[in-house]
Amino acid sequence: MASKNLITSVPVLKVRDVNKGMVQALSRFYDKVDEKLKLIGVTGTDGKTSVASMLYQLINKVDSCGYLGTNGVKCHNYEKKMDFTTPFPKDLFYYLSIFDEAGCRYVAMEVSSERLQSKRLNQLKYDVAIFTNLTMEHLNTHKTMTNYVRAKGELFKQLKQTGYAIINNDDLYAPEIKKMATGKVITYGIKNKADVLATDIVIKENYLSFHLKLFNQDYDIESPLSGLFNVYNLMAVITACAVSGLDIKVVVKNIKTLMPIKARLEFINYNQPFKIVLDYAHTPNALKNLLDYLRLIAKGRIITVTGSAGGRDKGKRPITGQVVTSLSDYVIFTMDDPRFEEVDDIINEMVSQLDKKINNYERIVDRGTAIHQALSMAKVDDIVVIAGRGHDKYIPIKGKDIPYSDAAEIKKFFKMQ
Repeated sequence: MASKNLITSVPVLKVRDVNKGMVQALSRFYDKVDEKLKLIGVTGTDGKTSVASMLYQLINKVDSCGYLGTNGVKCHNYEKKMDFTTPFPKDLFYYLSIFDEAGCRYVAMEVSSERLQSKRLNQLKYDVAIFTNLTMEHLNTHKTMTNYVRAKGELFKQLKQTGYAIINNDDLYAPEIKKMATGKVITYGIKNKADVLATDIVIKENYLSFHLKLFNQDYDIESPLSGLFNVYNLMAVITACAVSGLDIKVVVKNIKTLMPIKARLEFINYNQPFKIVLDYAHTPNALKNLLDYLRLIAKGRIITVTGSAGGRDKGKRPITGQVVTSLSDYVIFTMDDPRFEEVDDIINEMVSQLDKKINNYERIVDRGTAIHQALSMAKVDDIVVIAGRGHDKYIPIKGKDIPYSDAAEIKKFFKMQ
């Protein structure tokens, strides 16, 4: 398939738009599986994985749903890792066909701004599109926040005419996303006026509750997944379930059974007298949300291990440094996917705007050593936060993928004790 004449020995289908033609061809090849399944797309800087994972869990309690995103491909007993948050068209349609053959009726999928910007999947039509939030991220790709917003908004242009745009109305960029939505817009929020509102919020360790007003109905929500960010996530999830025709009373009841989401506020237990939290948070906003919650439940100190990825948006590095040093008692800055940059240079940028009087941090380039140092420092009731990489198995350094795992380093520490 090509958009221009090619001299080749194999047949070539000439089309005006290769991206459009590829999706149309794949749709036909896989018997229009993209039209058979109800697609729920989730986009935003933070919260995509949590929202899509919650949808996957809750819909499967009452129906059948597949999942595509950061945590891989899941459907019943089928599970596979992916290299990208949102797969390329060829792989996406293959996974959709697996979901269809397994009897799934819904798909909860994370939709990245990179894939939206490339327009490789702009022929897909979604039944529901969810906007979680938007903060500074991926500007190495998008260059400006205006471009970033436009990329996210592409998802909402791909809604079916009968589809629903579910938008976080507390987010600064909500008005821009609303303008791009082709389906019916439903807003949710806590601070600003919205169609779906949460009040009477109670946040405790491993528990949250709030009162939800949804389509003139009232519900009392209880969840084992805590944090104010999960109030927002649950509002999006419940609203998506409602517009998808699911019994909301049953959905609300099942929220109490939600299981922890991999590398999202994941507590690691080796019978130690302090807490260890493994979390993928790597943006200033995600780190702030995480540390704000942990401060609510902390009885001792918060010791944070974090870094910033190389080859990515540099503008967020000093902001990240300010967030973690202001919300933690102690911080160890270390490597996080340095790629072709020097870790010391990255850390220099992270601490570049800190007040000279701030002395609650140190720098340890080697990530494994940094984690061991944090765990060695921890005392009874402290919380050690290991942020940024989740369950990633490799660190890209100078063009090579070096085997490495935060979880393995934590395990290694306790084996040595």
